[in-house]
Amino acid sequence: MLVSLLVAAGVTANAVRLRRRLGPLRRLDVPIENDAYKPDDACGPGDAFRAADAYELITAEGAIVSGRLRRAAFDHAFARDVQVLDLVPADLPVVRALDLAQNADLRRYRNDPGAPGRGAGFATLVSGDVLGRAEVRAGSMEPGDFGAATARLRRYALPPQEGAGAGAAMVVAPCRTTPRLPACDGRRAWLRGLGISVRRRITGALLGYGAVGLALVADLWWGLLAVAAYSAVPYVVFIGSALSPRDLHRSAFLRVVRTPWQCWKTLTGPQTGWERRAAEHAREEREWFGNQIARGVARFLEPVRDDCPWCGSLAFRKLLTSGDVPQAKPGTFRLERCGDCGHVFQNPALNAAGLHFYTRDVPDGAGGRALTGRSRIYRARAKLAAAHVEPRPRMWLDVGSGQGHFCRTARTVLPGTEFDGLDTRGGAEEGVRRGWLRVAYRGRFTELMGELSGRYDVISMHRYLEHAADPLAELDAAAKVLAPGGHLLIELADPESSLGMVCGRWWSPWTQPRHRHLIPIGNLEEALTARGLRIVARRRRRAHRRNDLRLAVLGMLRTFGPDPRRPWAPGRPTAAAWARRGLAAAFAGPLFGVAVVLDLMVLPLVPGTSNTYRVLARKDEG
Repeated sequence: MLVSLLVAAGVTANAVRLRRRLGPLRRLDVPIENDAYKPDDACGPGDAFRAADAYELITAEGAIVSGRLRRAAFDHAFARDVQVLDLVPADLPVVRALDLAQNADLRRYRNDPGAPGRGAGFATLVSGDVLGRAEVRAGSMEPGDFGAATARLRRYALPPQEGAGAGAAMVVAPCRTTPRLPACDGRRAWLRGLGISVRRRITGALLGYGAVGLALVADLWWGLLAVAAYSAVPYVVFIGSALSPRDLHRSAFLRVVRTPWQCWKTLTGPQTGWERRAAEHAREEREWFGNQIARGVARFLEPVRDDCPWCGSLAFRKLLTSGDVPQAKPGTFRLERCGDCGHVFQNPALNAAGLHFYTRDVPDGAGGRALTGRSRIYRARAKLAAAHVEPRPRMWLDVGSGQGHFCRTARTVLPGTEFDGLDTRGGAEEGVRRGWLRVAYRGRFTELMGELSGRYDVISMHRYLEHAADPLAELDAAAKVLAPGGHLLIELADPESSLGMVCGRWWSPWTQPRHRHLIPIGNLEEALTARGLRIVARRRRRAHRRNDLRLAVLGMLRTFGPDPRRPWAPGRPTAAAWARRGLAAAFAGPLFGVAVVLDLMVLPLVPGTSNTYRVLARKDEG
C-alpha cells in the first residue's frame, strides 16, 4: 500500500510540475475558421513573408503552415519585438507535448538569456537578422537539423532594446499538424539536435514505468491506484491548458501499453541524414584522438619546476594527484601547495599543446550545457560592479570571455554599458556574431595590453587566472590597461575551502588538468595592492556555488564509469564498458540525492566551506 501511494503521489506531482512549465503558453489570436490548411492560401516553407520580409520560416519536414497563420505569427512577433517565435501546434501528440514540457522551461524562455533553445519541432518564425548571424537557412529541415537550428537560433536572439527580454518566445498555433506527423518518427534525431541525451530521456521514462510496475506487483489492488495516476498524467498536464493533443484520450487509456512501444520506436527508428553526419564526425574525432594518444600524453607537460610560481619559495609539497576528472582523458597530474604563501599550482604544468588537447572539447554555451543556467551567477557579478562603480561603467572588457555568456546577461543589469571580449580560441568572435559582444580581441591579454590601454572603465577576469600560465603577469597587464578610476573584478575558486580535502580529487575547483593555479584570497589582494589597486569589495560566502558534493558525485561517476562513447576511449564501446557505467550510475544515484540536499541546505551554514570568492579593486587617480 505504502509503495503504491508513494508512486501515485510522485507521478501526480511530476505531472503537476510539467503542467506548470507549460503554464505561460498562450494561443495566437487566429479565428478558428482559419486554422485549416488551404492549398490556395499556402506559403511554401522558406519563402520570405511577403508583407514583411524581415521574418522567415523554418519548418520540420512535412509541416505546412497556412498563409493566415503565418501572418498572425508575424503580427505577434512584430508587436512584441520577438526575433525567434516557435510555433507549437495545438494538437501536438502527447509524447511530443510531454517532451516540450520537459525540454523547455517557459517561465525562463523569454526573460532569461541563459535559457536553452527548445521548441516543439514543428515551425519557427525567425527574423532575417538572426538567421543571417546564425548562418541558418530558412526552409524545411529534417528533425535533427531542425533541432540543432532551434538551439542555435535561441543563442542569437537578442532583445531589440536593453532589458526587453531575450528576443525569443513560444506560442500555440491553433492549427493541425497537417499532414499528421508521426509522434515518434524522427524523435531521436530531434532530441539529439537539441542537445538532449536520448538515453537519459528514455531511461527516465522507463524508471517511472518500472516504479508503477513495482507498485502493481507489491499490491495488486493498491497498485491499480498507481496505474490510474500514471494513465491520468496526460489529463493532468493538458486538460484546460493551451494544448489539445489530438491523441489525448487514446494516450491516457493506453499509456501503460504505449510507453514501452514509444521508447522502443524512438531508439530503433531509421537513422536520419543528420545522425549519419554526426556519426561520421564522431568517427573522425575518435581517429584524431587515437593518433594523439598513440604518441603519448607526457609530451603535453612542461618540465617540473622547483620553486613556487607565486612567491619563489622552495618549500612546497604535494597536495594531490589526479587524472582528468571532467572528461576522463588519459594522463596524471599533480597539484602542489606552497608552504610559505599557500599558493596551489600544477607541477608540471600543461604546455600550449597540452592545453589545446585537454580543452578543445570543453563546451562553451548551450552546446555547452555546462555554461547554461548560470544567469544568477552572472547577474551577481554584474550587480557587484553596479553597486560600487560610479558612474555606471561605459566600457567593459571581459578577459577570458569565451563567447560572452556573462556579458549577455550583464547587459540586462547594466543597460548602456558596452561589453567587449578577449579570448585566445576565437570564442569572442563568435560572441560578436551572436550580438553578445561589441568587439572581439583574439590573443593573450599580456600581448594585447598596449592596444587596450586606457579604453575600459571595468576589466573582469572570471575563473580566468586559474588557467593562466603566469597569473602575476596577467595582473600586471590589468593594472596597466586600466585608466585611473577604473575597476578590476576578479572571481576565482577558493583553494582555502575545507571541502577541497573532504572531496579530494573530485572537488570541482581542482578541475585537473585545466586549472594550473589556485590563488588564496589574501595572496590576490596583496598582489593587487602592490600594483596600485585598492580593494573596494569582496564576496566570499555570497559568491559560494552550492554544488560541491553533487559535482563530486558526478566526478566519481566519470572516474569509475566513464562514458564508453567518448572519442578518446580505448577501443569501441563494449558491453563491459556499458555495464561498468550502469553499475557506477546505480551507486551514484542515491549519493547524488543526498549530495543535493547537503549542498543546498547544510553546507551553506558551515563556516569555511565557501568554494568561490570575488574581489573588486579600484585603480585610484595618481
